Order: sequence, then C-alpha cells, then structure tokens
Amino acid sequence: MINLNPQLKALLQQPHETALLLTIHFTTPLHLTNCGASLTYGGAEYVSGFWSGNGVSIEQQGSPKIGEVPITLTATDSAITALFFTENWLNIPVTIKKAWFNNQGKVAGAATLFKGNLVDKGGEESTNAAKLTLKAASVWADFEAARGRKTNLKSQQIYYPTDMGLEFSGTVITDIPWGREGSTPAITSSGRSRSQLVQQE
Repeated sequence: MINLNPQLKALLQQPHETALLLTIHFTTPLHLTNCGASLTYGGAEYVSGFWSGNGVSIEQQGSPKIGEVPITLTATDSAITALFFTENWLNIPVTIKKAWFNNQGKVAGAATLFKGNLVDKGGEESTNAAKLTLKAASVWADFEAARGRKTNLKSQQIYYPTDMGLEFSGTVITDIPWGREGSTPAITSSGRSRSQLVQQE
C-alpha cells in the first residue's frame, strides 16, 4: 500500500498529470524521466528525451515475487552508451517512482513503484537510431544466477576480483572456428596468425 499525504489525495480526486522518474544508482546517479520536459524533484534533475517509459507495467502484490521491468533508453547520445561501458552496471540498484503534478505544473508528490537491480543489458542500432535495452529485477531475484554473467573482464571480476583471464575478451575476433578455416585469423601469442604459421612450415 502506498501512503499518500492529504494534499496529494485531494489532487488525485481531480484531473491531473503524472510522470515516471527513473534513477540508476551509478557512482554518479543517472536520473531520467518520461515527461515531455526535464524536471527537478528531491534535489535531482530528471532529464527527458532518453527514456519513454514504454513497457513499464508495475503491479503491487501481497506476496514476494520476482518482478522484471524492461528499460529501453535512446542511445543516440554517446554519453549514455559510454556510461554503461565505463561503469560496472551489473546489479546496480534501480528505482522507479511515479510523480504527480499540481495545477502549476510542479511535482506535488511522488511514490516509489519499483526497486530492483540491473540484471541484463543489450542494444540495437541502425543508420538512424540506436537503443540500449536494460532489464531490472526486483529484490527477490536470484542475483547469483548465471543469466547475469557475461564473458567480459568486469563481469568475471565481480566473482573473482583478481582474475585477468578475460582481459582481452573484447578483441575483434568475430568467430572461433572449430575444425574449419575461419573468416577471422586466430592470433597466437607470437602475434602471427595460424595461416601465417602454416605457410612458414
């Protein structure tokens, strides 16, 4: 149950506007809103234009349940994509609030609808558009599950902080052929490809 103050209850009895407020709690929190214009609430500026709020459907339930919320961000601004490549995003806390506006267009109050952690990240891009697709799971999710693991250095070091085994996992090898010649030459420790070594033999 959401506790609302008397002023907000009175506001809800008449026509009003609402917006969603998204916070991804990086070292420097990322505040976004699906409102048509950026707004300030609780001392933080929520920036519009990067998150539409589409797909967010949150229902309160009386029993513990793993809830997952998709978060799709417009990634045409390189600052958004850079943030997710420079920060350790896995299991970062996420908060979604619903805000209500008064007749003056100011936020009269807000209530937390969802709290969880990021468990998945993907993306798509084309000539004219790019988007970053995130998935947040509620606090009841099993964050030890393998589905949150990635074959990159940062994901590996969440569980094994000193392991450097995946340090070069992001190099430009597009395929790993098994028993056939691949389109990407396999680079050996000497810096020469397999085909170069075969030619020398």
